[in-house]
Amino acid sequence: MSARRSSIVLSTAAVILVALAAVTRFVIAPNATKLPEDTDQTVHYAGTAAVLDSKALQSGDTAHALRSDVPVTADRRVQVTSVHGDTAVLKDTMTIHLGKQSLPSSKTYALDRRSRQGTAPPASARVEPSLGALSSAFPPDAAQDDSYTYYDSTTRSIAPVRYTGTAKREGRAVNVYKITVAAPVKDPAVLEPLPSVLPKHVVAGMLPALAPETRASLTPAALSALPDLVPLAYQGRSTLVAYIDQQTGIAIDQTVSRKVVATTTVRDKPAPLLPVSSLTVTITSASAHDLGDKAASAGLILTLLNVIAPLALMVTAAVLLAIAFIPRRSRPTAFPSTASTSREALSG
Repeated sequence: MSARRSSIVLSTAAVILVALAAVTRFVIAPNATKLPEDTDQTVHYAGTAAVLDSKALQSGDTAHALRSDVPVTADRRVQVTSVHGDTAVLKDTMTIHLGKQSLPSSKTYALDRRSRQGTAPPASARVEPSLGALSSAFPPDAAQDDSYTYYDSTTRSIAPVRYTGTAKREGRAVNVYKITVAAPVKDPAVLEPLPSVLPKHVVAGMLPALAPETRASLTPAALSALPDLVPLAYQGRSTLVAYIDQQTGIAIDQTVSRKVVATTTVRDKPAPLLPVSSLTVTITSASAHDLGDKAASAGLILTLLNVIAPLALMVTAAVLLAIAFIPRRSRPTAFPSTASTSREALSG
């Protein structure tokens, strides 16, 4: 093979490697950060709950109307049920285990597979109205700022996500985000088992257990002015703290605190009465460990695609170009020695 032909072959191979590096870094790597089509993950939580006994409340037995500090566990399953281009239809199911009871609650979202934010659903899907907001997951390389919003399914409202700094979980660097929600309950599944009214004598019997500001507002005159059946509304109050892996977006740790509070109106102002449900759970240590392992594995793949593979391809391309264009040293032409030339001349 001539030197010129060898240089052409090596240069062509180098160009191909540069193109492969670009495809790996700017096409394959971003596609690897999309929410996978086969996503199906279950995370386990443990904590405590307070549960309303509606029958006790209706009968006026306010002392036993709310059972507090009841140990609970919860399983959260997040599953992609279908994919439509860059849109994933995702089912997010939280099942709370309270003694022998299992209380499932399932919501369906349409998510952008890259940003993890709510997007327009396919025509065949009925989903929660979470357009533009996070609901079930954070994206990889999540921003360290307050730019995200969160959709709360209990109140069907969108709340700001506050970035509070960084931390370590399971040996991984995480961003810490805090979400606080306070809005009227709008989820029919939450409202359905709750009473819409309370007899006035029940409200009067609850006075010792009410918050000081509510007791102050329920003067004898105000209580007397209430209707015999006092109308109730419900307020949802939630606080979520999420520890999100900086590289992969996986929530390695999370604390969820949710409360539903019964309220009424006293002298045209809302007055909280009592919590009708309360739940505080944290991801179990076993689940946190598993999630840390998943983040480490996924992070290694992203590092390979974003850094190591493109760099290796570029270095190899540079070596090939160097070999192709570094001038080769010519072999010296061999001349016969003076002595042998002289002998040949004499013999001639």
